[in-house]
Amino acid sequence: MGMVASAALMNDEDLFRSYSAELTRYANGLVGPFDAGDVVTDAWLKAVSSANWDLVIDRRAYLYRTVLSVATDHHRSTLSRRLREVKVARPESFEAPLVDIDVLRAVNRLSIQQRAAVHLTYWNDLTSEEVAERMGVSVGTVKRHLSRAKKRLKEWLA
Repeated sequence: MGMVASAALMNDEDLFRSYSAELTRYANGLVGPFDAGDVVTDAWLKAVSSANWDLVIDRRAYLYRTVLSVATDHHRSTLSRRLREVKVARPESFEAPLVDIDVLRAVNRLSIQQRAAVHLTYWNDLTSEEVAERMGVSVGTVKRHLSRAKKRLKEWLA
């Protein structure tokens, strides 16, 4: 029995236990570590309370799309406030992390859809087909998001 079929047969509690860690890693790439857990919890509640939840065949993909939707809403409502808070809270002697901060800032400037495609492709090593399935879009859309993200990152980091 494949993962999709077995996911449809799991009860909600087992399903949450199976996918919460990977959904949290995914959300971490979209909204950062401080809000990832909240985004996953909100997405989970939104998904299971949906009138269509019992009709969903591929619940894993549905949960990924719901996390993306909740992350998009979260991004819209909190990004500018968070950036202001970080600027004020960060001391001048802030030590740079191991990852180039300019790259992180550039990736955070991408649209939420582009960031999701970049995260799933480069951090999770998924194929475009797998990314498309998890995001609920076509393979062409994933490739377009990646192409635009690469172009913007190249411009911003030049």
